[in-house]
Amino acid sequence: MPGCELSIVIPVHDDQASLERITNELLENQPTPAWEVIVVDDGSPRPLKLSSKCPDNWKMTRLDQQSGAAVARNTGVKQARGTHIALLSVFLKVPKDYVQRISGFISSAEFDVAVHLLESAPELTLDPFQRFLGSQKERLDPTSTQISIKNTLFTAAIIKKEPFCKLKGFDESMQHYGGHEMDFAHRLDQAGYTKRIIIPDFPLQRLKIESHIRIRQRLQEYGTVGLPALLHKHPELKLDILAHPLLWRVLSILGITRFMEKRISRKIETDRKLAHQIYRLYLHLIVRNAWDAR
Repeated sequence: MPGCELSIVIPVHDDQASLERITNELLENQPTPAWEVIVVDDGSPRPLKLSSKCPDNWKMTRLDQQSGAAVARNTGVKQARGTHIALLSVFLKVPKDYVQRISGFISSAEFDVAVHLLESAPELTLDPFQRFLGSQKERLDPTSTQISIKNTLFTAAIIKKEPFCKLKGFDESMQHYGGHEMDFAHRLDQAGYTKRIIIPDFPLQRLKIESHIRIRQRLQEYGTVGLPALLHKHPELKLDILAHPLLWRVLSILGITRFMEKRISRKIETDRKLAHQIYRLYLHLIVRNAWDAR
C-alpha cells in the first residue's frame, strides 16, 4: 500500500472480546490508507475474527499454535507496510486521537524506540501491589531521559520498521517472560540504535493488571529460564542485571535474601500497602533468588 506510514501490530490469544473492544477504539481514529492494523491470532483454540466494519487494509493472521509474543510480533511486522511499527497489547485502551497524535510524534521526534508510559485504568479494582504494577512510572529512573534496557518494554512501543527488520526482530528462541524484549533492546544498542525515549505526555491505560501470584510465577520463570538464556547470549549484561554479586552472595549464604522475599510476600498477600522501594526490592529478590535456585 503506497504511502503507508504506520502499522499497528496487535498479538492476541483467545480473547475475542478484547480484540473487538480495541479494534472498535481504533475504528474511532478515522481509518485511512496512511495507517493499518495487523492482528496476529496466536493460536487461539477458536480462530479469532475481525469485525466486518474493519477496512480492507486491516489484516488478521493466524498462527496454527500458540507461539508466544516474540513469534506473534515478528509475524505481524513481516506483513506490515508502514515505515513505523506500533506494537500494542490487546489489553490497552486506545484513545480516539491515538493515530493523529502518534503521527505527529513520529514526524517531529528523534528516537530509535519510543514507549508509552503505562498506567492502570481508573475503573479497575486493584490491591496495593497491583496499583504499584499498574504505574510504570514508579519503576523508572526519574533523573534519566534514556530508558534502560531492563525497562524497555514492547507492550506499547513505536519503532521504525527498517532497524527492526535489519536485526531480524525478536529472538524467537527466547520465548519466556521478558527475555526477548531485553535481548532486542540490547541488540539495538549494539547496532547503534541507542535512543530510547518515553513518548511525552501520552500515557496509555491498562485494562488488565496481573495478580501477585501470576507475577511471582512469571518472575520465577524469568530467573530460572529467561535470565540464564539472556546472559548466555549476552554475558556482558550480567553485572547490569545481577548487580553487587559479592554482597548478594554473602546475604544469600546467610539466608537473608530468601527471608526478605518471604517477609515481603506475606505482607503483599494480606494487601498491605508498602513503599514503592519495597515493591521494587521484592521484584528483584524474586528474580535473584530464582536465579540462585536454578
